Amino acid sequence: MDQNGIETPKELTFVSARRLPHGGVLYELNSKESAEWFNSPTNRSNFLEYFAPNASIKDRLYHVLMENVPITFIPDNPAAIADIEKKAGLKPKSISKAKFIKPASRRHPNQRTAHVVITFASKEHANQAI
Repeated sequence: MDQNGIETPKELTFVSARRLPHGGVLYELNSKESAEWFNSPTNRSNFLEYFAPNASIKDRLYHVLMENVPITFIPDNPAAIADIEKKAGLKPKSISKAKFIKPASRRHPNQRTAHVVITFASKEHANQAI
């Protein structure tokens, strides 16, 4: 990539690659700096153009189960997610997504709470929420 004018960290090295059950490949890098280099959208795009145009890079996500959440919670509502982040002392956009475990159509008519899976972009934010 350096030959094409794209700067990469000098020490960027892939330490391992593991095929995942769904067919994807999980690559492990040698350092935090190398991983941070991939967090830039420009670097990701340039890497994928050079490495494999039909590939994609997915961030690792961390799931936390929240029990007995009122069913009035709307997981698709950005304001509801922002409220959780604020109450938990998290930075904005720390939560990637949220969803009820059981579909609303399968709830008991008198049910008032349900379990929700909250997905975080970093393990630090997930641990802070716990």
